[in-house]
Amino acid sequence: MLQGKIGVAMARNARGSGAMEQALAVAAQLDAIYLDRPHNHSVEDILFTNNLAALIVLEKSGPRIHSRAGTFAYHPSMAAIRVQQLARGCADNFVKAMAIQKGSRVLDCTLGLASDAAVAAFVVGETGRVVGLEASPLLHFAVAYGLVHYETKAPLLNAALRRIQTINILAEDYLQNCPPDSFDAVYFDPMFRRPVEGSVAMDALRPLSFDEPLPKETVELALQAAPRVVIKERSEKLLADYGCTEFCGGKYSRVKYGILRR
Repeated sequence: MLQGKIGVAMARNARGSGAMEQALAVAAQLDAIYLDRPHNHSVEDILFTNNLAALIVLEKSGPRIHSRAGTFAYHPSMAAIRVQQLARGCADNFVKAMAIQKGSRVLDCTLGLASDAAVAAFVVGETGRVVGLEASPLLHFAVAYGLVHYETKAPLLNAALRRIQTINILAEDYLQNCPPDSFDAVYFDPMFRRPVEGSVAMDALRPLSFDEPLPKETVELALQAAPRVVIKERSEKLLADYGCTEFCGGKYSRVKYGILRR
């Protein structure tokens, strides 16, 4: 997760009524500094001149986060394709591993881009509940904004995005105060220890993410909050170390879902 000063600036095409107030509010929310962006200064100039770890540029389409690793703005990613497939009656390994259905209560402890949370929100529908926890303030800010404002061409996906409740908090801090059986399933998708080779999008996202390993104690807390806990990983051995005895995943998939039951 990024350490250092964070700056907030407005895009050149986003100046208008209320834009300054919005930028100042974002800076206060994230304990960042507001920067009046000169017309002849690029994002890279501002990053280096002000020695910033990241710069949030408020564009008309939403916030875009720039760091020396790249740039990131919210997008539903693979959730759009997965929701389309589910609507056609196709299977989804995440849904299968979580054993969720309409009305289920889901806690996503590692929200990230909210792709899995969006799929869960689509499946559980209006009678269900999806809560997403994100430890990174920057990532939470960008994704939470996107879940409220981003418009896709699929009304069902838009509705699912709006139903996700997000909280900027460490999973263990939330789980320690979570009443028993508050959820039907708890999900962890920790940052992979080894980056995906050649993934430009992940290169930009990785510095913004909370990348500490998932403690076993947090998994134990999750089993108090729900009778079913699912962890996503590449290695069945790592999943077995967490106590998983059931595994779900496609035959040719590089990732697996490990399942723990109380």
